[in-house]
Amino acid sequence: EKFMRAAFTHRVLTVPGEFFDVNPRRVRAGASPLGSFVRFSFGPPRANLEAGLSRLAEMVRAAGFGRRSGDP
Repeated sequence: EKFMRAAFTHRVLTVPGEFFDVNPRRVRAGASPLGSFVRFSFGPPRANLEAGLSRLAEMVRAAGFGRRSGDP
């Protein structure tokens, strides 16, 4: 949910993968195996998707992820 909340601040809606975990009656104990996944909808118009992906890329860069050694 941390990624989802951060994305909200960048005006991007994501859904934690664990929300899509099928575990009827909570038979499986422990955390969801989908806890580190995020789901996106590709239904909106292409321009909206491109804008959202650009905002997500900026969010990830600002957090320091995706940098290679030697990058500024």
